[in-house]
Amino acid sequence: MNIKVYTLKDVPEMKTGAIMKDAWAKFMTPDKDTMKYWADMRKLFPEYQLCLLDGDQLVGLGNSIPLSWSGKEEDLPPSWTDTLIQGVENKKPDSVNTLSAMNIAIHADYQNSGLSQRLLSEFKKLANKKGLEKMIVPVRPSFKVDYPLTPFDNYVHWKREDNTPFDPWIRTHWKLGAKIVRPIYKAFTVTGTIKDWEEWTSMRFPESGRYVIKGALQPIQIDRENDFGIYDDPNLWMEYQLTGE
Repeated sequence: MNIKVYTLKDVPEMKTGAIMKDAWAKFMTPDKDTMKYWADMRKLFPEYQLCLLDGDQLVGLGNSIPLSWSGKEEDLPPSWTDTLIQGVENKKPDSVNTLSAMNIAIHADYQNSGLSQRLLSEFKKLANKKGLEKMIVPVRPSFKVDYPLTPFDNYVHWKREDNTPFDPWIRTHWKLGAKIVRPIYKAFTVTGTIKDWEEWTSMRFPESGRYVIKGALQPIQIDRENDFGIYDDPNLWMEYQLTGE
């Protein structure tokens, strides 16, 4: 494959909605406020939004944003949305020292072809080019959907027989030099009415309680009396120390 890397600054007309839609479960839809910050990120930092093209076809997308981070665990953004907000609303742009990845999406026909690793490597190159010291990633463990009842803290530390991380997405970052920093228990929160959740999941929720749904890393909580459902998507902060290579 002759895959080339561009940024949204290079190809500002590039449409990325379709690849994003295919990459995420239907219920993982940002609210209007989050979408505003997402649009602001793309507008303010087009050179940090990476596109992988096979000819004219968009086959991979990587979104990132520069941040100011002390390097202390307790100063990491508490959620995916807060990461966006901190990057967009940074009042001291000259103080940025960290690149935070925000999203990686690969076209369905190009899955398992190394493009996710390619984007991570391109993020590291970008961070070094911009003179940033660190790179952080809110990792959404890919196999956690198969173990929705397992506590997140337990799952992220599971190992294979060769003592490498059990989860393939965590393992990919680990092999590329990242270390686990801490969980983000509420990286992304989704709320909706019972009707919303039934539409998003093609399920019915006859009574209040916890439900396992396809694509979620842990159960959602349904409250029929208040016509309300909520889901907190957990992620894992992982950190790369950049060496300038």
